Amino acid sequence: MLPHGVMFHHFHDDIHPAGQGSMSGEQLRQLLEWVGPGRILRADDWYERATSGTLRPQDVCLTFDDNLRCQFDVALPVLRQLGLTAFWFVYSSVLQGRIEPLEIYRHFRMTRFESVEDFYESFFDTLAESSVGAMVDRQLSGFDPRGYLADFPFYTDADRRFRYTRDELLGPDRYFELMDQMIASAGVDVGATARSLWMDDAAIKTLYAQGHVIGLHSHTHPTRLNRLSEREQREEYGQNHDHLSGLLGTPPLTMSHPCNSYDDQTLRVLAGLGIRLGFRANVSQPNFGPLEHPREDHANLLRRMAA
Repeated sequence: MLPHGVMFHHFHDDIHPAGQGSMSGEQLRQLLEWVGPGRILRADDWYERATSGTLRPQDVCLTFDDNLRCQFDVALPVLRQLGLTAFWFVYSSVLQGRIEPLEIYRHFRMTRFESVEDFYESFFDTLAESSVGAMVDRQLSGFDPRGYLADFPFYTDADRRFRYTRDELLGPDRYFELMDQMIASAGVDVGATARSLWMDDAAIKTLYAQGHVIGLHSHTHPTRLNRLSEREQREEYGQNHDHLSGLLGTPPLTMSHPCNSYDDQTLRVLAGLGIRLGFRANVSQPNFGPLEHPREDHANLLRRMAA
C-alpha cells in the first residue's frame, strides 16, 4: 500500500446534472466513510508529511481537479460536515473569462443524449461525414481498446475508442471543429452553459480561507500537455501560477497533471516555479518523484465499495 490521493471531478444534484462518472453528495459521504475518516489527512497535514518524507502507507488525501462549480456546491458541504480539507487543482483561463471547450463538450454529451453511447454514435456519424472521416476509419481498423489507457479500468471500450480518436487521431483543432459543429446544430447556448460550470475567483478564495490547499492545473487544461514545447509548457504553468499567486496573495506550492500528461520538461518547469508537491492521476507507478504522487480515481473505489 502506498500513501495516495483520491481524485474527484464531477458531482450532481438538483442543479448540476448527473453524467458519466458524477457523484451525489451522499455517495461522496458514503465513500469517505468507507475509506475511513481516520485515514484521510487534512490537505495541509498531507503536504507537511509528504514534503518531510513522513507519510505513512495508509495515509490518504482528497483532491479535486478543474475548479468545477459542482464541487463547490455538492462536495464542499460534505467535507465541512466531516471536518476535512482537500487539495483543489485549478486551471485559470476560465477564471479570466475564457470558455474552455473540454467541459462544454462534456456537458453537451451528458445532457443532450439519452446515454453516452448515444453521443458516441452521433459523434462517429458526424465524423464519418467529415473530410477526415475516411482517414480516421482506416486508422481505427486495427485499434485494440484493451491496450489504450489500460491504467484506467473504469473506461469502457467505447470510451477508449472515443478518447483515442480525440487525442491521437484528430488532435485539438479537428476535434474542436467537429464538436462545435454538433453543438451549433443542437442550438446550445454555450455562454449560458459556461456560467454554470466553473467556480469563480470568489469561490477559490473561500476555499483558501477555509483551510483548503489551492494548486496549479495549467492555464487552459490541454489534454496532451506533454506534446507542448518547454516554452509552451512554461507559459501554461506560468500564467496559472501568476493568477493564483495574485488571487491568494501567496504562491502555490502544489499541482496535479491535467489528464496525467507530463514529461521531464514539465517537471523542470514546475520545479522552476517552486512547486514542491505534485500528483499523477493513477497508482500504477511504484517509484515516483515529489511531483508524481499517486492518486486513485474515485470510480475505482466506488467499484470496490460495491463489491
